[in-house]
Amino acid sequence: MLLNDWQKIVARVYGGGDYAHLADAGEITDSELDLCGDTLFEFLMIELSDTEDCESLEEAIRRVRSARDQLDEALGALEAP
Repeated sequence: MLLNDWQKIVARVYGGGDYAHLADAGEITDSELDLCGDTLFEFLMIELSDTEDCESLEEAIRRVRSARDQLDEALGALEAP
């Protein structure tokens, strides 16, 4: 898939820059994504893709915030006992 601007932004910083080379290349194949070994990164690349109708920076921010909120809920539940 060709990476849009917000996918490139995330790829450059995610995991301390582990995926910056993908931002520089501007694309990632389905097999590269499947084999990257990081399902959270894979989720972000898919969720922020044009094929998932993420067509603006504002929408990308909304989606990442939503995922963060869901992770915070899961973390809170784990920390509660």
